[in-house]
Amino acid sequence: MNDDDIEEVLQEKWVEVFNQCDGKLMSKQITDLTKSFETGQNITHILKCRGKLYFIMGRYEQALADFTKLLEFETNNAFALRYRGETYYIMKRYEESFIDLNELLKINPNNLWTLKAYEEVIRKYVYNS
Repeated sequence: MNDDDIEEVLQEKWVEVFNQCDGKLMSKQITDLTKSFETGQNITHILKCRGKLYFIMGRYEQALADFTKLLEFETNNAFALRYRGETYYIMKRYEESFIDLNELLKINPNNLWTLKAYEEVIRKYVYNS
């Protein structure tokens, strides 16, 4: 078992846990986060939490929307770049993943996760182009 297998197993476990939750409860959490926009709460924090929740649930288009909106507020937000890059990778949108990971490397050129992800995206991007 390698790191990729472990990450896949962990993601499957997360999805399994969320699927066991009452669908109404999950919908309520998302609705509550969305309503927080209307009350003027910290928008960047809300986008980060909701985007991560969507990511974990496998609702990638919605996660992308939140991470992209977060980057409109904070162009160098490492969290949003990492998760948007990872989301693009999962969706096999390698060019977009490459762009986000490249930006992430500009912020922190020695981050081990980013370096490994960047190499993987390059490998996939080159072979799928």
